[in-house]
Amino acid sequence: MRESKSFSLPFDIELEIVDEVVNIESELGRALAPYTDDFETARKVGVIEGIEHLLMSLARAGVDLSRPEFAVAIRDCVANLQQ
Repeated sequence: MRESKSFSLPFDIELEIVDEVVNIESELGRALAPYTDDFETARKVGVIEGIEHLLMSLARAGVDLSRPEFAVAIRDCVANLQQ
């Protein structure tokens, strides 16, 4: 039997876990203002990928991402990146 879980997080982040395989769809990049500087754009992409990989690892480890603390942490992270 296939074990399946899904989580919906802020910024249209959708995670689905099926038999320990995690898929993520995210609009996190749209939450951040575009940069004209190539270095800042690359940094933004790296941070977004890091957040997504961390969420995938936490989900794979069995952490309950539906807890409200995760939504607060994601919003806080995006707010800090926008400064």
